[in-house]
Amino acid sequence: MGIFKVLSRLLKGERHAGTVEERVSGGDGRERRVLHQIPAACERALSDIRGIRVLAAACADERSRDAGTVPSDPLRRESRALIAAARKAGCFVDARSVPGSSYTIRTGESEVRFVQKDQVYYKIKNPFAKAHLKKHPPEYVLFEHVVHNVLFPNCRLDFLGVAEDLHEARLVFRQNAVRSDVRPDDRQIAAELSLLGLRAEGRYSFGSDYVSVTDVGQDGDNVLLDDDGNLCFIDPIIGFKPRLLQPLLSALADDGAVRGLVYAVCSITDAERTLTGTSAPLT
Repeated sequence: MGIFKVLSRLLKGERHAGTVEERVSGGDGRERRVLHQIPAACERALSDIRGIRVLAAACADERSRDAGTVPSDPLRRESRALIAAARKAGCFVDARSVPGSSYTIRTGESEVRFVQKDQVYYKIKNPFAKAHLKKHPPEYVLFEHVVHNVLFPNCRLDFLGVAEDLHEARLVFRQNAVRSDVRPDDRQIAAELSLLGLRAEGRYSFGSDYVSVTDVGQDGDNVLLDDDGNLCFIDPIIGFKPRLLQPLLSALADDGAVRGLVYAVCSITDAERTLTGTSAPLT
C-alpha cells in the first residue's frame, strides 16, 4: 500500500496508526514506521499540548512575579512556580487522593501506585529528580510527557495535574499497565529506536538533533515486549536538545506548529516529508 493511501485511511479513521505493518524507505535509505503515524501523532500531541497550555501560561506568570524573590536554585524556583500555577489553573492534585495507595512502589524518581482491577499505574513523579540526564532547562518539564507520547503512543502518559510533597512539585500521570515481564535485548531496542531516527549516543542512551531518550537497555525495566511482540517503552528519561526548545514553545502558542514539533521529535527528513505530501517548517 502506498504512503498516500495509508495516510488517507488513517485520516478517515479506517485504520489505527499502531496497527500499520507497511514501512516506507526515507531519503537516508532506512525504513521508518513513523511515517504512517503522522496524523495520529499530531492529534495526540495537539491534545496533550492543549492540556498544559493554561498551566504553562500560569507558570510563566509565576516566574515573572517571583523573579528575584525566591531561591536562586532554578529547580526550586520552578518547583515553586509549578505548585502556585497549578493551584491557580485548577489542576492541583492532592497526592492522598491518587488511587492505588494499597500497592505502592517508590523509585528514585516516582511514587508508583497500581490499581489491580483497572490494570492502571498512577505515577507521582519528581520532575527534577534526573535533571542532570535531561539537560534541558527546568521550565520544560511539562513537555516531557508530550514528547514521550509522540514517540511511544502504546505507553502514553496521561497528565492529571500537579501535586506537592514536602513543598516540592510532583507531576501526576496515569498509564496503562503492560501485561508482560519479557525484556527485549539491546539489539531489538536499538533497531526500534532507529525507526524513529534515534541513534546510540552512549550506554542506554539514544538521540537525534532534537531529542534524547535515556535509561533504555536490556538490563532495566523501562522496555518490555508485549504479547504481540511490540516494544513498550514504559517511562524512559526524555531530554530536549537546544534545537527542540523553540518548536516546543511554538507548539504551545500555535496549533499550526504542532505538526512541526512532531516532525522534529520523530526526526523526519525533508525527503520523507515529500513522501507524505505535507510540509512542516520548524521555527
